Amino acid sequence: MEENYTKLIAAIRAFCWMVDYLENYQPDAWLEEIRFLLARIEVGMEKLEVDADCGFFVLPDLDWRFSMFCRLRAFLGQWDTYALEGDYGDDPGDFTGSLADDFTDLYFELRRGLDLYDSGGGDPMPALILWRTGYVLHWQVHLTEAQRQLDRMKRQKKR
Repeated sequence: MEENYTKLIAAIRAFCWMVDYLENYQPDAWLEEIRFLLARIEVGMEKLEVDADCGFFVLPDLDWRFSMFCRLRAFLGQWDTYALEGDYGDDPGDFTGSLADDFTDLYFELRRGLDLYDSGGGDPMPALILWRTGYVLHWQVHLTEAQRQLDRMKRQKKR
């Protein structure tokens, strides 16, 4: 079990670092690395076995969250929006999917647990419980949608 959560924490730390320092990358290279990390996070979350019946939530800092969303949206540019099920037409202006939105939600959920882990004195359980609870209740959808879009983009790039 320890190997599973050690790899998960490493992938989460790398994801948060890449979001924190995204300006150091070109968007296409950044997206490819993020795609790899999201796959590792998903595998880690699926293998994680903790009591998901407990956990806690903290109200988000909405100004910081909005600032991060705007930063990601500007960075991603043309790669940000995508069609979700139920979106109609070919006009990207009508698409409701947003990688910036997905990455913002993922970042804040993962960063909160990472900060808890780093301040936990070596006990990973509170962070693991927080991640598992949030994963089940909220951010699994963002992870899945982001991965689908990144996979679609990779397939289109190969054409």
